[in-house]
Order: sequence, then structure tokens, then C-alpha cells
Amino acid sequence: MTSALIALAPQAGRRAPRPIYVTKGDSMLKAFASTPAGPPGYLAKYTARVTAPGQARRDVVRTLTSWGLEQLSDTAELLVAELVTNAVIHTNTRVISVTVTRTGGTSVRIVVMDTDRTEITPPTALGVGEESGRGLLLVARLAVRWGIERVVTGKRIWCDLDTQEVNP
Repeated sequence: MTSALIALAPQAGRRAPRPIYVTKGDSMLKAFASTPAGPPGYLAKYTARVTAPGQARRDVVRTLTSWGLEQLSDTAELLVAELVTNAVIHTNTRVISVTVTRTGGTSVRIVVMDTDRTEITPPTALGVGEESGRGLLLVARLAVRWGIERVVTGKRIWCDLDTQEVNP
């Protein structure tokens, strides 16, 4: 007896199709559908070290490409790198999680979470000679919306991107 789980990727703006479980035995096929899944999403956890931003960048771009949202790749790549880099450099967290959720046919939400519980200061204007501190200013400029939230386990920084509102 052979079994396989077949799950198709959803089309933009449509609900996920129902996975079909197919059993083959005695030349008879049986199939039934499970309940539909939520919106397409990506979740990964990275060890907080210098290689994490690069890994997260590549994974997020690969995800967006598989969803047909290549137009968001450059912006998402930059923002994920900034947010993960901030978590690696400025927190004492061991693990950083990155999620990307498709929120519409042309939009996604990227969330970076860490376990550090120190206070977060909002971005401020920097002097001309300062070499760091521009990461959250980039997020504020390039994202449609963004925010920082305290959660029980640390903090969550999120940003929304939309192909129809990609900033120059």
C-alpha cells in the first residue's frame, strides 16, 4: 500500500486548495479532502549569529518568488536583513524567528521576533557623520506600515509590504 499527501499552492487572492490524501492499494484509489489551511506563510528560526541576516534574506526572497511576488524581493531583502541584524547585534537573544504571511494578493507581512526584553527606542534623526542607527528609519521609509510590539516572550517588529505601494 502506498500513501501520499498532495497539497497545492494557493493562487493569489484565493483560499488554499484542500490537500488530497490518496491511498493506493489493490488498484483502488480513495481520496478525501481535509479542511482548508490559513493564508500562505513562511516561518523559520535562526541562531542569533552573524550568518542569520544572510540566511533570512535568502529564505524570504525564495518565499516571495515562489508566491509570484518578486516585486517585493528587493525591499523585503533589505528590511529583513536590517531587522535580523538589529536582533543579532543589539539584543542578547539566542534565537530569532522570521515569519512572512501573505495578507492579500499583492501584500505580505514580515515579522521578526526575539526574546530580548529591553526597552525599544523609536528611530530618530541621525547626524551626518553617524555610521549606524538607520535600520528602523529604513523600515519606516520603505514599509507601507510597521510597528514594534511587546510580547510575553520578548518583542515583535513587523512591517507590511505591498507590490502596489512599493516605495522608490
